[in-house]
Amino acid sequence: MGGGAPRRRPHNHANQPPASPLAALQSLLPLLLLFIIPLLSSLFSGGAPTYPSVRFDNPLPPKTEHHTSYRLKVDYYVNPNEVVDYRNWKSLDKHVEERYTEMLVGQCNIEIDRQRQAKQAAQGFWSRDEVKYEEARRMPTPACRKLESWGYRIQY
Repeated sequence: MGGGAPRRRPHNHANQPPASPLAALQSLLPLLLLFIIPLLSSLFSGGAPTYPSVRFDNPLPPKTEHHTSYRLKVDYYVNPNEVVDYRNWKSLDKHVEERYTEMLVGQCNIEIDRQRQAKQAAQGFWSRDEVKYEEARRMPTPACRKLESWGYRIQY
């Protein structure tokens, strides 16, 4: 039923000439390009700018030199040895403000989660405990308040 599959002719590879070095290189060329092009592009592309390390709270050695960012007035401390010949303060201020804002957003999210959990804990099966609910609603959220003072909208 159905018969067998058609037969193929046997190939005689013994009669083929040996591959030349150029043919071998041509066959490996796609593989070489796959590895060499990214390597070359990483060598010639400029990496992200590097900034001195900073500290936001109180100064601790070696970060003792105080600076304030230009736009948001964020206080930060740097190592004086890292900024002896530093010239790109505007870029550093922007970087500091971005990092500080990211840190505040994270803290604000934690504050909102704590507040939400406290509100849920005040909610009973039949009614809610109004005293606990008001305490939860009044929980301090300093990071969120700071972000709001900078014009960020916070969703509670």
